[in-house]
Amino acid sequence: MFLADCSDPAVTLQPCKPFLAMDGTGTYSVQFRDAFVPDEFILAEQAAQFVKKIRAGFILLQAGMGLGLIKDCIGIMDEVGPPLGHVNRYLPQQPTQFRELHAEFEKEAMALACDPYNSDDSYWRRVVALRLRLGDASVAAAHAAMLHCGARGYLKGHRAQRRLREAYFVAIVTPATSSFARCWRATNTEGFPIDPHQQPQNRRGLP
Repeated sequence: MFLADCSDPAVTLQPCKPFLAMDGTGTYSVQFRDAFVPDEFILAEQAAQFVKKIRAGFILLQAGMGLGLIKDCIGIMDEVGPPLGHVNRYLPQQPTQFRELHAEFEKEAMALACDPYNSDDSYWRRVVALRLRLGDASVAAAHAAMLHCGARGYLKGHRAQRRLREAYFVAIVTPATSSFARCWRATNTEGFPIDPHQQPQNRRGLP
């Protein structure tokens, strides 16, 4: 694993097509043609070992996207409560349920973040489970916010429709939900049989 000098003529950057949302950092395809990598640019000779060391911290950094998105979706639902609460109360997903989930996820993320270099398999499975559930909950919260807003949330420029687009970014950004699901199946053992999507009975329809 190494850093690259993108000003090197042997390194070519090609911008990817524009994303719908959360495109602030920029995403590029990188092509190397006879590029020389000096020793000081080497991060790790054995990339697999290095990745195993940093992977939990890397993924936990993504938790902020999901937590922030869910929090704002709760805010959106609260804002439309006064004018639309009389009909929205019949919807299956309410802001109270997402507040409980947000508090649970935030507590778990903070606990895991205290020991990001923990190499224990059980710790890694907790990280994977949290990230899976955050992705699912982000999509669920954004979907609920759209339903609570009704037609006003479907207007161009309304933040509810933007949160819906951003929620799918949380779910598919590398590593995507499909990759985490595969990782979960690969790392799950008899000693850790918990389904990461398992939910209490009173949270029907929530991640």
